[in-house]
Parts: sequence; structure tokens; C-alpha cells
Amino acid sequence: MHLNISKEFLKGAELALANELYRVAAANSYYAMFTSFTDAFGLRFWAAQAAPRHVGIIREEWSHGGLQQVFGLELIKKRGLVTSRLGEWLNRAYELRCDAHYKEHGVGVKETRRLVQHVNEFVAKSE
Repeated sequence: MHLNISKEFLKGAELALANELYRVAAANSYYAMFTSFTDAFGLRFWAAQAAPRHVGIIREEWSHGGLQQVFGLELIKKRGLVTSRLGEWLNRAYELRCDAHYKEHGVGVKETRRLVQHVNEFVAKSE
């Protein structure tokens, strides 16, 4: 189910990229990654929050930064459940999403294209 949501966000990112809507492409890429994690871990809710819960790390609320930190430390470094390359993509996707939403300069064309490509690879591996 969540893989379908992920594919929808990815399709939105690809369409936005094709139409030079780079802010939208970056934001949708970020959301596609998070929903992809859900199916990768076989979980039924937003995976960014679900993946740490899956390994016993439970919090009432998460900040984006706090969640990324736990994701990197627990799931990549300590447990080896996710590759460091994927962690780098996730971090960069978040940075670009923030730039897209909050920075006047927005996001770069080349970097947004690269992000959409990485997310496309990850979603394909999640199937």
C-alpha cells in the first residue's frame, strides 16, 4: 500500500521535474523516500517514524532532525539494516526539501535531478 503512495510521490516528482518545478520535485522526492521505507520494513504506517519503532525505539513525537539522527545511528550504524548511501540520500532529500520550502533561492536543477534519480532507484529496490 505505502509503496503505491511512494510511487505517486515519485511520479509527482518526475512530472514536476519535467515541468521545471524544482521545489515541488525536491519535496515530493523526500516524501517518496519516507513512504518507501514503510514497505522496506514491512510496516503499516509512516516508515520514518515506524522504522525506529520496529527496532524498539518509541517516542511520542519526532522532529525531522531527531528522526534522522536516530535513523542514521540505530538503523545504519548500529544495526546495519540500511546502507549509509541511503542515509546520505535521505539527509540530502531532507535538506533539499527544506530549501524548497523555506529558502528564497530554492533548489538547484542538477541536484534535484540527481535526487529524483536516487529516489527512483530506491523505490525500484523496494518492490
